[in-house]
Amino acid sequence: MKDALAEARAISGGASLDRPSTVPGSFSPSSIKARKTVLLVDPDASMRARLKAALEPYYDVIEAKDGMEAVEMAGSIQAPAMIVSENVMPRVDGFTLAKVLRQNPIMKKVPIMFVSSRNSPQDVTQALMVGACQYVLKTTPVNDIVAKIRKIVA
Repeated sequence: MKDALAEARAISGGASLDRPSTVPGSFSPSSIKARKTVLLVDPDASMRARLKAALEPYYDVIEAKDGMEAVEMAGSIQAPAMIVSENVMPRVDGFTLAKVLRQNPIMKKVPIMFVSSRNSPQDVTQALMVGACQYVLKTTPVNDIVAKIRKIVA
């Protein structure tokens, strides 16, 4: 680094170099933008794997196999940028998960998207009533689901 500074001074005729460095790699830790996290909650391991693979280029991904596991995790993780959940799950379903998370001050404002195997008007209505921002069918192409997530998480 000293050699580079000496060379720069020599090229500039010994003039003062007041400008900050713009050399790639010279940054402060505060200039690094942290990746946002998405929490996937689905009992279907293959669906979680497909979504995770499509989301990982953009986000850190945390997985839970059902609503109970997600509730247990909520107390020990930072609020994710978004929760993507199935509504049909054993132990704790997605609607109950959403209600529980809405009572947690840290998770209260986290957007929730349901990616579900069921397409009934009652399910869509219930999802909206518990504060979901989206309700998408699992038959929707994964790239379209990821595009919706990226629009919301921005």
